[in-house]
Amino acid sequence: MTRAAFIIALTLCAIEYTLAQSGGDYDLSWSVLSGGGVTFSTGGDFALASTVGQPVALGASPLHAGGTFDLTDGFWHVRYSRLSGVVHLLDFAGNPASVLVELQVRPPGSQAPLYTYPLALSASGVYSLMVPLDGVYDLSAKASHWLRQTLMGVPLVGSGVANFSLTNGDVDGDNEVSLLDFGLLLAAFGATPGDPGWNPEADLDGDGEVTLVDFGVLLRAFGSTGEE
Repeated sequence: MTRAAFIIALTLCAIEYTLAQSGGDYDLSWSVLSGGGVTFSTGGDFALASTVGQPVALGASPLHAGGTFDLTDGFWHVRYSRLSGVVHLLDFAGNPASVLVELQVRPPGSQAPLYTYPLALSASGVYSLMVPLDGVYDLSAKASHWLRQTLMGVPLVGSGVANFSLTNGDVDGDNEVSLLDFGLLLAAFGATPGDPGWNPEADLDGDGEVTLVDFGVLLRAFGSTGEE
């Protein structure tokens, strides 16, 4: 492209920009020029560069806000919220940090997850994570040999709190405490790590051995079904 043709193209773009649509909650003529970005092609009198992923974009004060999105330093981006809480792993004497808990974020009234997160618990069962959410959601938590619990209508606007208390005893992980779980626990009875019959999911109390204590945990929850 010649220099003259390039100048004409820039002029046309400028004219089109001034005619950008406006009205309602947003104005298409809004713009911000910030530092950052990467130059990925150069040659002659021109350089082709990108400002995608500017470090100042996330977390900057919104320039214009409305609906679900903000125009923040040149970007339309989804609002984030901090979700935190405690997962109580009932009848468990082990370290909660060794247990993987799956968290599903769902639209209200739906069982289809929008997002699924593995929760990293602290030794006291506390978790915290940033999620690209802004609104009201159903939150559902499930751990290996615990039944699922679902909290309905949890508000997440900037921040939110969701605490769970998960019922122990689901050895086979099918979200129900039944004779199948009893059979698996019986098959692992007396075993410790390294033994041929060892099944970590049957060690319900997390003490490193399948004992009568684990049978007691299962019996208390026998016949229970987790939430969907």
